[in-house]
Amino acid sequence: MLSTLKLAVVGHANVGKTSLLRTLIRNSHFGHVSDSPGTTRHVESITLPLEHHKSIVFYDTPGLEDSLALYDYINQLVPANSKLDGIDKLTFFLQSPESENVFNQEAKVIRQLLNSDAAIYVIDAREPVLAKYHDELAILANSDKPILAVLNFISDSDQNEKEWKKLLSRIGIHAIIRFDAVFPPLDGEERLYHSLALLVEPAKEILDNWLDKIAQIRESRNQTANQIIAETLVDVTAFYEMAKLNDNQAITDMQNKVRKREQIAINELLKLYQFDSTQESEENLPLIKGRYNADLFNVDALKTVGIHLTKGFVSGATIGASIDLATGGISLGSAALIGAAVGSLMQTAKHYGARMRYQLSGYSKLSVDDVIICFLSLRLIRLKESLNHRSHADMSPVKLSKLDKSEWEKGMLPKSLKVARRYSHWSILNKGTKRNDKKRQSTIRDVAEQLH
Repeated sequence: MLSTLKLAVVGHANVGKTSLLRTLIRNSHFGHVSDSPGTTRHVESITLPLEHHKSIVFYDTPGLEDSLALYDYINQLVPANSKLDGIDKLTFFLQSPESENVFNQEAKVIRQLLNSDAAIYVIDAREPVLAKYHDELAILANSDKPILAVLNFISDSDQNEKEWKKLLSRIGIHAIIRFDAVFPPLDGEERLYHSLALLVEPAKEILDNWLDKIAQIRESRNQTANQIIAETLVDVTAFYEMAKLNDNQAITDMQNKVRKREQIAINELLKLYQFDSTQESEENLPLIKGRYNADLFNVDALKTVGIHLTKGFVSGATIGASIDLATGGISLGSAALIGAAVGSLMQTAKHYGARMRYQLSGYSKLSVDDVIICFLSLRLIRLKESLNHRSHADMSPVKLSKLDKSEWEKGMLPKSLKVARRYSHWSILNKGTKRNDKKRQSTIRDVAEQLH
């Protein structure tokens, strides 16, 4: 059995070799990716460690650029009527002067391939099948190494999958999988590693162990993400300020504190899933090149995720944004959030009894509306799901995932979270926070279990 599985990632220039590796190792900073040819100029390696001193090592190789000329050159080197096999031919080439000059890049690829246990041959399925690819594959096949062909860019409508499969079959390469590095299928990794296990039988134990580790990492990461979201919701739910209802500055300050708390959660999720904290979002999440129409306190943004405000919603000391909506407000802005414009509230106060009139006469305990907290939960859950399925080769802005019907869309807090209203010291947005409070930690765990 192998202790280290060495895999050479090979292929023509600019077919997505480095992008495939970024996806497999979950590192958007590995190697260099560019539209210009020959971005990778040297062999770069990355090791995936396993228990019992075992590991998988990927080798990102330069692109093969002039396979037509190389194929002819190798055939010219081989003496007439010689009985050299494929490996002998490649060794002959590596000892030639041109392996250090004209074919320097190709020599790096072949040398690494001969020192590896198997090759992953990456194909840009959008490319037409040309003679240079036939020669390229014929050269690689001389290595006598198991080769797994990976059809990349298969999500593109303009691709030539059938033609590529015919060529691979003619060369004698029958292990083929479809794996788009930017938009990988959910079971893509599993199929890739299972295919490798069939090709390199001595590596089956290593690959099985790695698949088990991937599953464990996914589960652990999902639990941690839910903890991040749950703690954010507890912090915002327990947050309050004592202020007059017409104190627009106090309301604005509360909004900004909540936005910053959301941003902390966003950064933590990006870090957890190993994405750059400067990652743009198609939804323009707050403080990531944000736009107002995607703001946490924007009514239209609420509606896009299915939350509809009920008319005249009031709960305890929390004055719902819908009171402002009922009197003509259009956003949860400085006059509406958590509280609402005093003039509007005065007109509707008679519907809510003496307690409301008392609150309007002076200071009140202002807290964040249930609806806003539900919206916050949906935003963070959608972000988590997007990152969970996002490839590290994907350079486009994050597009938030659509969710199945969720209880959060009703705009009502679950009982497990509502209890946080009674404990102001649970929120890091308040003074005197007790983050390690046992009941706080228990509540966070309970809320985390309800996130979906």
